[in-house]
Amino acid sequence: MNQQVKTGRRGFLKRCGGAILMVAGAVQTPSGSEAKATEMDYAESRYVDLWLRHPVYGDPSFDSFQRIPRNPICNGTPPYEWPVNGFFFHDPQSGNMYLFIGDYAAGYSGPPPSRCILYRSKNQGRTWENLGTVLHGDPHMFDKDGHTPDVSVVFDGGRYHMVYDWGIPNFSNDGGLAYAWADKPEGPWHRDNVPITRNSTLRPLLGRYQRTYAGTLIRRKNDWMILAMMDSPPFRWALFAMTAPNPQGPYSKRILIRHVEANYFHPPLLEFFPAFVHGDWVYAPATSVARNRNFQVIFRAPIEKATRQESWEIFRCGSVWHSEDVPAEAYGIWGQTFSGWVDEKETLWAMYPSRNVQGEGTINLASRHWSMPLLRKGFHFSGDKGPSLTCLRRNYADFMLTVNLRLHGTGRIIWGYHAPLGPNQPTSDAVLHPLSLTRHHGLELWSGGWKILSVNNNGEMHTIASGELPPSENWRGRIIRRANGDMTLTLNGKEVWSGSMHANVGSIGLIAESGSHLFVERFAVSGSPRTGTTSYLYTEGWLGAGENPADWIESQSSVFRFGSGAERRDGGGRLKWNFLGSGFTLWSPKGPDYGSVELWLDGKSLPPIDLHRAAPQTSQPVLSLEGLADNYHALIILPRSGRLVADSLDAIHG
Repeated sequence: MNQQVKTGRRGFLKRCGGAILMVAGAVQTPSGSEAKATEMDYAESRYVDLWLRHPVYGDPSFDSFQRIPRNPICNGTPPYEWPVNGFFFHDPQSGNMYLFIGDYAAGYSGPPPSRCILYRSKNQGRTWENLGTVLHGDPHMFDKDGHTPDVSVVFDGGRYHMVYDWGIPNFSNDGGLAYAWADKPEGPWHRDNVPITRNSTLRPLLGRYQRTYAGTLIRRKNDWMILAMMDSPPFRWALFAMTAPNPQGPYSKRILIRHVEANYFHPPLLEFFPAFVHGDWVYAPATSVARNRNFQVIFRAPIEKATRQESWEIFRCGSVWHSEDVPAEAYGIWGQTFSGWVDEKETLWAMYPSRNVQGEGTINLASRHWSMPLLRKGFHFSGDKGPSLTCLRRNYADFMLTVNLRLHGTGRIIWGYHAPLGPNQPTSDAVLHPLSLTRHHGLELWSGGWKILSVNNNGEMHTIASGELPPSENWRGRIIRRANGDMTLTLNGKEVWSGSMHANVGSIGLIAESGSHLFVERFAVSGSPRTGTTSYLYTEGWLGAGENPADWIESQSSVFRFGSGAERRDGGGRLKWNFLGSGFTLWSPKGPDYGSVELWLDGKSLPPIDLHRAAPQTSQPVLSLEGLADNYHALIILPRSGRLVADSLDAIHG
């Protein structure tokens, strides 16, 4: 199944055509590998898609959201420490703004059980008043005095309609979606006696998706639609749709809209809720639940076709959102994602949840113009609760790099980067695999100090030079690197070091350590850019497919390309590499336990590959494909015989 993907100002993903297929051949060197030496300031948003961004690794975000000066609107306090989700509602009747906030005890499950509280602004968000609880459990209802946290609201026909989450006191045993109505947003809200969904009675979709939650109610021309989530934590999350002639139901069967099991490109670890409507489109933002919590995607579909999986596309992949370097946003977006709506002036308003430095939930507001999603220049890059890494999708041997940046915490400018990328685990709270922090040189900066370092293939770090400067969060730097390894470093107008390092070709990028934040105003590189590749570990293949590592045997062995790989314990299994590029090379060992594998690229079948050999053979290229549109792709591998083995994939950049 092919799925079109749109990112920012780029057009729809072109169909794969004119590709060159090479089976069991050597890695091919892309043609036109060097360009004329020139200066490019990669801190300009016209180069936004030349940066690597990923749900686990991190996202250099050029987004133009601006915070309101009164954040946070709401702070968690015991026994409700986590107000971490919410729905931002603009009332077409009164003109008031409302924040329906899911109010949880720390850890979500309670006690006390979660509830919904309401904030109101009568002056376009300048001040807010807490109206208290508007929805809570009832011992005489199906929730048995349990949970009623996250809601969405629609005004139609003179009445306010709500879909909300419910759960019994032991949230994990039963719950679902339910309906309520009111004559005004403040309530009272009248709950239907029968829920829309009851998870304990639902048939699991794809054998795993059963729990329904986080529903957005949407009015269409001739019916009502709910977009909501199902999950199979901690590996998989899915968006589904269902429709009904009336807001209270009965609703149709659930239709999967976006999920990792599909053959199209789909960033993993994404939680949705809530969606919003603008014009003839429904938009579904989603946030990664990896530890650094700084990657978002916006999906969209024509509202009247939104129940068709093929109607959905990625509207923007990364550079959607950034965390501010303030105490109220210490965890990035925490909870679901931002809740948005667009006013008559084409301003996109967003309510977003986070957690402060004490770990308490916060509810905050921001806005930007709908038609200007990106800054012209400058991007944010943060580690939040886990480290982040990004690099350019091109290589340099010799270059001059000029940077202006603001840094809180510890950051690293890297060059000669050629490490394999992957998560440490294919689950929520994932961080970078240790191998992803190897194989590079770097300039590490912190307030008052710097050091030049080299990291080898084993992750051993060697300090080449170091020094002190007056403490500051503002850095102006210039790195001149020759192809022979000679270097000069200038910081804040002073040449602080010159010397020589091992010469190698690789990418240039950034690392933000956990709890660190960078704003990059200038990142200008003069040199001859070369077409490069990005290598992905077997854990990336797990991540894209939603695989459980317990079903695999991990091995540290020289048979694998980077000394680490995995074999499926029993039959079955699936690998899926989501990648950005104009081609790829698949690496794999061969041996007596392996057999034939089936391959799919963007939903189209490729010729199978036989990995069976009488004697073990070390990892080698088994499939190369070039000439694809330089955009987002998904390569899927399924076993036909023998045991499935997972090694690595190279993405070739156009």
